[in-house]
Amino acid sequence: MKLFSIIKYLKSLIHHVLHSLYLTKGSRDYYRLRKDLKEFDVDFQKALKQYSIHSIHLTDFLESYTERTILKIKATSNDIPPSEPILICATQNDLLKIRAQIEYHKKIGIKHFAYIDNNSTDGSYSWLEAQDDISLFYTGESYISTRRNAWRKQVMDYFGYERWYLILDSDEFFCYPGIEEISVEQYISYLEGKGMQSTLAPTIDMYSKDALFSTGDDDNFIDQLSYFDTDTYVLYNRFHYTGIVGGPRDRMFSTKTILTKYPLIKARATTLPGSHSNFPFTRNSRQNDKQAIAFLLHYKHLPSDYEKYKEISLGGNYANANQLYRQMLKVYEQNPNITFYYEGSQKYNESMDLLKINVCNKRFFTELFAVYGIET
Repeated sequence: MKLFSIIKYLKSLIHHVLHSLYLTKGSRDYYRLRKDLKEFDVDFQKALKQYSIHSIHLTDFLESYTERTILKIKATSNDIPPSEPILICATQNDLLKIRAQIEYHKKIGIKHFAYIDNNSTDGSYSWLEAQDDISLFYTGESYISTRRNAWRKQVMDYFGYERWYLILDSDEFFCYPGIEEISVEQYISYLEGKGMQSTLAPTIDMYSKDALFSTGDDDNFIDQLSYFDTDTYVLYNRFHYTGIVGGPRDRMFSTKTILTKYPLIKARATTLPGSHSNFPFTRNSRQNDKQAIAFLLHYKHLPSDYEKYKEISLGGNYANANQLYRQMLKVYEQNPNITFYYEGSQKYNESMDLLKINVCNKRFFTELFAVYGIET
């Protein structure tokens, strides 16, 4: 068993070294531009260097971040207690979901919201501007994921550091077993007590019994999309973070979609928020036996999403757009009645149902429940 662990570690180390040596466009840009990075703290330069290994669009991040491309429209306050997390979300034409996202997160105890509108034409901007308790920022930049991370970083600069942020996409809803009784602030207090800085929280696709893209284009989509997989997720370890793949998309489309997220994070000035991990790598907690301690309920396959994914598959500025979305749409168009629902699907009734997911860190929750007197 010890030999097996050593082999796994050496394999991970070799992968990390080879990955670091691989000269992507991004890493070339980093070295070309490093003279221009003197304005950044040494630790933030380290985060940028690590980021360059993972992205071919480092220059886009740097240009967006250094040019301060987001505009503050309104802010409810910039004097928020560090223990009260600020939800940050960049959105474009997703009004149905952001309304539901705000309502849901208010119910679980989130008090502060900062939305970055990116050229929405569906009324999202006007709706967000009219909400007294929502901070609103705007950018007219063309979307790519590295620019989105630069927008998030600019919002974090505004609200400050040594504080907690919940960084989400508009189709993601943060959850953990026991959330009905243990508030987000209590959860964060527990993390602080354990010396943890972030949460491994994979995206969990939610679906109905009906055909894909046929259900959910109204305010009740959370109730309608109420099933999820429990046994199709797979953990894999890298030198710098724990990864998760699998789920219904991989089960049906063989996409090998990366589901890893670290959305709840205590940020420092040197923190660089990434899409699937944060930088520097030390910002990604590797707690206990490296399993999920929270989840992102993911509402990705509403009827209105179909046209969006067709556009992305034709060359949208999303990660692995051609491979992932083309494969998904190819299978769907061959069988429009395809559904994620199968004999292993689990009905979502309450947060405790998430304990059934095979990558859930049950020991973490046993200890958490004991602290707050929750019986299971």
